[in-house]
Amino acid sequence: MNIDLKSEYWHWWAAALASAVYISSTLYYTQGHLSLPLDDPFIYFQYARQAASGHFLQYNTGDPATTGATSLLYMLLLVPPFWLGVDGVAIVVYALFWGGIFLGLCGRELRILGRLLGSPFAGELACALFFLCGPLLWGFLSGMEIGLFSFAILFALRQVIEKGGSRLVAAAILLALARPEGVLLYGLLILWLLSSKGRRGVRDHWFWILPLGLVLGQALLYKFLTGSWGSTGLAAKWRFSAPHFSWAELIRYILFDYAEYIKGILGGSMGHQTSTQLLAYDGNYRRMVFAPFFLTFFVAEVGGRIAAEWKLKEGGHALLASLWFALGILATCTLVEYDAHFNRYQQPFIPLFLLFAALAVARLRTLAGEWGKHVAEGVAGFFVLWGGISALFFAVTYGTNAADIHHMQIEMGHFIRENTPAHARVAINDAGAIRYFGQRQTVDLIGLTSVGFSESWRHGSGSTYERLESMADGMRPDYFAIFPNWFNFPPHVFLQPLHSIRLLKPSIVDAEKILYRAQWDGTVDAAKIWEPSLELDRRDWAVVDRLDVADVQNEAVHAYRSTVRIRGDEEANLLLALPLRAGRDVLLLDGGRTVTGGESFVMSLHLDRRAHLIMRTVSGIGQHFEVFCNGESMGKIQWPGGPGRSWREVEIATIEPEVHRGRAHIELKPLHDGGALRPIVSFHYWLMQ
Repeated sequence: MNIDLKSEYWHWWAAALASAVYISSTLYYTQGHLSLPLDDPFIYFQYARQAASGHFLQYNTGDPATTGATSLLYMLLLVPPFWLGVDGVAIVVYALFWGGIFLGLCGRELRILGRLLGSPFAGELACALFFLCGPLLWGFLSGMEIGLFSFAILFALRQVIEKGGSRLVAAAILLALARPEGVLLYGLLILWLLSSKGRRGVRDHWFWILPLGLVLGQALLYKFLTGSWGSTGLAAKWRFSAPHFSWAELIRYILFDYAEYIKGILGGSMGHQTSTQLLAYDGNYRRMVFAPFFLTFFVAEVGGRIAAEWKLKEGGHALLASLWFALGILATCTLVEYDAHFNRYQQPFIPLFLLFAALAVARLRTLAGEWGKHVAEGVAGFFVLWGGISALFFAVTYGTNAADIHHMQIEMGHFIRENTPAHARVAINDAGAIRYFGQRQTVDLIGLTSVGFSESWRHGSGSTYERLESMADGMRPDYFAIFPNWFNFPPHVFLQPLHSIRLLKPSIVDAEKILYRAQWDGTVDAAKIWEPSLELDRRDWAVVDRLDVADVQNEAVHAYRSTVRIRGDEEANLLLALPLRAGRDVLLLDGGRTVTGGESFVMSLHLDRRAHLIMRTVSGIGQHFEVFCNGESMGKIQWPGGPGRSWREVEIATIEPEVHRGRAHIELKPLHDGGALRPIVSFHYWLMQ
């Protein structure tokens, strides 16, 4: 079915108008400065700038390649302006241009889909609701890949309905490469095609392997360049990358978040607000999206169409679209902050929601007689009116968010560029604008754009510090530009504040960003045993192996494993600065863990010598545990709690040669007396011989 919309281009005017209104809001709140409502687009800009200069997937020139750009396709789309000399804030104009283009394209696809599904009225209504959906306008104009992925979904659905053949293959390629969730949608598409009648011709075409080949090719490229098969975003943000996760607990959380999104956002729930200012998180904006009963129309239409397809004993486009919608959103709920930034991970699926709700209104208008027609038009008017409120609300929100990014992230980037040496390295937790505008080598503490930090970040501040401490002297960051409440770094120990930017009413960022100068030379060597009595008693002894607890790389070398006492519980990941027993005016900084279920590790030693196992822990915390070596008990240790905290370095086991036999598999098992919690608090272990 060919549909000619050449004379009907109001969706392009709507896209231009929406873009103009939202950009005007930005200029109003930033007092004439270009900006975007998120820091993340600047990650794409930095990768694109690097790719244009020949440093593909290198966030910093000379650093190992990383896959912090979630959509490689979208990143490549941003490269051409840099070839032409565009740089700095001017790239925002190019990103906004593509946001407007994808708005127009998706509006066009919705109009076409409405007509293909038998209702031009539904297509027009869906298009109107699309341009009045505040979160979608915010997302499409955020500078992210949301518009690209949303268009890929709608375009693929249209090709399915039109039985597009090679065009459907092209749509599947776009779908699979636009975002990681697109691979899931592509897989569902293949299963749907293979199980549907009347599609043997499509099924037999060899070129259906092209999308799969490109997906595998991208994965192989990532593996070759970075050593990882996928995006670093999964390691940093995916629930299943968390240490000590419980499958049962994760499934519970995922289903809870899924229900929260369906009922809270799509159902238009009032819900509970965790903040009246930070609306971009926790679904605090939920009342401002969809009108009451909007979800009811969607469910009725999808359910009716699937039931009709079921009677024909053939899965149709409604089944496929509903699977894309339901399972695509479910996949996004596996992310830790699935609801961040106005649920931007779910935004690409919303046009499907709008389409089928509009089809339900059109069905009521057609099948319920004159009365139904009036009711349907009244409902459509109510939905449009509510959408207008949503669009205007988010236009203001878009401007305030963009102002936050300008006044904090972009300004901090400018300050760093103007006030730090050109060779300086800066540790960051928001990897975008500060790197892009600061033009300094960065260390991404979250791990999106720096190798080896995502796992440490998931463990906690102690592991993050240990990762930094293990870096070569010239590679450690000289400065930190971070939100201090993201980390438990002890104040004024190795970080000295230089500059801060504070927002009185932040709308999408934390209230304060602080620039610190790092003082690595002022810290005491945590790898050394500092307890004098241990040195005096064993002058002729030497350390033959050392385990640095919370240093995930060192733990991996020693096959370190910790467990939790209760499934679903987490252990504390610590970073403490405490006085030494040998000199209470000197602070030692070390990372460690509170272990509730037990810990085990392997250490190497000389075959025919007695060994002493030394532990660094903290005084004042009640601990009771048993030590094992190669399955044999080495004795029980019990320390009472009490006031005050300082480092305690003490021998916890003497291991004879006939026990260790050159390899010691050490286990520490806490003894929770009467059910009372007695965790093992460990920071370092040494074997001396």
